[in-house]
Amino acid sequence: MRLFILFIFFSFGAASAQSGKSEQLEEILLKGNFAGSVNPGYSIQTISDSLLNSDYQSLGELLEKQSNLYFKQNGYGMVSSISLRGTTASQTGVFWNGIAINSTLNGQTDFNTIQGNSFNAIEIRRGGGSVLLGNGAVGGAVNLSDRIPYGEDDAFRVFLGAGSYETYKGQFSGLVSSDRFTVKLGLGGMRSENDYPFLGTELKNENGQFENYNANVSLGYQLDEHSQILFHSILFQNDRNLSRTLTVRGNERLENLDTRLMAEWKYLADRFTSSLKFAFLHEDFTYFFNRDQPENRSEGSSDRFIGKYDITYFIRDEILIKGGLELENANGTGSSLEDAERTDFTAYGLFQHRPVERFTYNLSLRAGTSTAYSIPVIFSADGRFDLSGSFALKAAYSSNYRLPTFNDLFWEPGGNPDLEPETSHSGELGLQFQKEMHTISLTGFLINSQDLIQWQPGTGGIWSPVNINEANNYGIEFSVQGGKRFNQHLIRWNLAYDFTRAVDEELDTQLIYVPEHRANGIFQYGWRTWTAQYQVQYTGEVFTTTSNSQSLDDYALSNLELVKSFFDRRMILSVKVNNLFDQAYQSVAFRPMPNRNGHLNLTYKF
Repeated sequence: MRLFILFIFFSFGAASAQSGKSEQLEEILLKGNFAGSVNPGYSIQTISDSLLNSDYQSLGELLEKQSNLYFKQNGYGMVSSISLRGTTASQTGVFWNGIAINSTLNGQTDFNTIQGNSFNAIEIRRGGGSVLLGNGAVGGAVNLSDRIPYGEDDAFRVFLGAGSYETYKGQFSGLVSSDRFTVKLGLGGMRSENDYPFLGTELKNENGQFENYNANVSLGYQLDEHSQILFHSILFQNDRNLSRTLTVRGNERLENLDTRLMAEWKYLADRFTSSLKFAFLHEDFTYFFNRDQPENRSEGSSDRFIGKYDITYFIRDEILIKGGLELENANGTGSSLEDAERTDFTAYGLFQHRPVERFTYNLSLRAGTSTAYSIPVIFSADGRFDLSGSFALKAAYSSNYRLPTFNDLFWEPGGNPDLEPETSHSGELGLQFQKEMHTISLTGFLINSQDLIQWQPGTGGIWSPVNINEANNYGIEFSVQGGKRFNQHLIRWNLAYDFTRAVDEELDTQLIYVPEHRANGIFQYGWRTWTAQYQVQYTGEVFTTTSNSQSLDDYALSNLELVKSFFDRRMILSVKVNNLFDQAYQSVAFRPMPNRNGHLNLTYKF
């Protein structure tokens, strides 16, 4: 049965392009599986390059401020992991131009090992996405998008910044473009002593120094009016000491090296697009238990080879089919991981129909096979009904999965090769109002997860992962954004509030490090060449033990930024003050975050 399903999906690839005009095709054909038109029942947020280029900062720092996402950080610049709709970091998919980049070793992405302004756009998709996107997109997904423009003016940009705790950063980026060929380049780096004081104590953030370097190169060549070949690459090196806690001095050190390469052939016609991608992803880490004794360390690395083919075809303006095949071979090795390997093959198909002008729905399915585990067959349905020109009703249902990682399966000692994938069912219902510059959105969601993977102590004190837990996540997401322009004055606002309950059904307690309440507000005022922005973030209480007997206090942070542009906006000077009111707070227990700190940034475009 499963092979038959895969064959049906593959048959999508036999469709041939037809000429014809359509009024609604552009977004779907150009943006792929993260396009709003492909996800009518879901919420898609896009962070544009104008916001990305305002600073040189980690992806976690950027998303925490711009999208009301919650991150758990072991101190500034240290390991940063996401929680979306109360799910874990390994249940949130992170993608780079549509290719999954979550670690095969631990299933997560450290958001402090990716620079946020190295991309043209960042797309955030809330809600279960395993059918379209694959493994791990249970709570949602983030896509880092490199878009290649043709025929634009050559442009170069230099960014320099300095801030508190001897923090320095810089970046050079450039674009050289013609009608058929484009080169996009970004080179940057950041270093910091990171020795901020722990407020309310006589301690400071000892052993917190870090430095990182980042290189991004993208190439595009237009073969003809319909087809092009693309190449993308990322190299990120991160060297950081691991900060002390309130109770224990730190002397550890962690080095990371991530290399990502991708080649793509894309064919784009009036009603048809076809994409073939080949990617190589390498991750490498070295953990030093004592940075003064480099021989005392733990090492690990993995390589992934991915081939992916996607096809989109409009049978008619109101009927769309999409399909895709993905083959992945992954291997890993390390001090506690010996020659782990797996090969996965998955396929998906989507049918979209607009029976009447105001109503669009999707039906989709994914199946696969693996050498390491049994991949479940999953499906989803979502849709959008426009109640009027301004109001829309959205709904979605999906089944999703998260596959065991190399550490779960093969860690020595304790790995469990008999683990089953985590599975979940999620549903959501939303109402959206949109008119001119104003958008109001309200969404309620529910996620039921089974076979959650949890490490437990076993015979001889050796920890091993097993499938045990069941959890229910539910909540609401509310956002308001808008603006008002009068003469040379512009006022913008963006407010968001999330209520999230994530309940361990066995213990009837809130899952650890999931705040029930999370809010974010951004207020911006612009006049001529001046811009002022005030941002406030609120994070509610989080529990740090499964019994909910211990917790971290809630906190509110305020950040202020003043920006002035010169020389017809070619030079931009900005002054930032983070944690304006000097709030003492912790994101992870016993690991205080920075006090009030300032940054001065200069950008010059030529």
